[in-house]
Amino acid sequence: MYSKVIEVKTYGPMVLHNITDIVTDCIKESGVKNGLIWISVEGATPAIVVLEVGKEEAFLNFITRLIPFEGWRHGNAYAHLISTILSTNAVIPVENGAIMLRNDERIYLLETRSVYNHVRRIAVEIHGI
Repeated sequence: MYSKVIEVKTYGPMVLHNITDIVTDCIKESGVKNGLIWISVEGATPAIVVLEVGKEEAFLNFITRLIPFEGWRHGNAYAHLISTILSTNAVIPVENGAIMLRNDERIYLLETRSVYNHVRRIAVEIHGI
């Protein structure tokens, strides 16, 4: 098993931060050839998503239409709902030392809140052989 906590500076709201290279580096560091990688971001408002390159804007437009920013009693209720719907975790297979994504897919940390220069902690665990 390999475990690491990484920190990513974010800004938002509704900004995707590509963490694919960071995750790929963790797999290389781990030496695991076949298994699973678990990615979990700390907090109640961010999300981890896998998206096809070129579909990012359509994804963000859909989410913001589904859950509008305004009209909530709690100021960032929208961020909590988005995080709940999308998830703060992802589990992806690792095969032959590489993450099992299509060539046109990337892993993103979605910062849902209106923040600048915020630090998000992401736990990465890799289980396998």
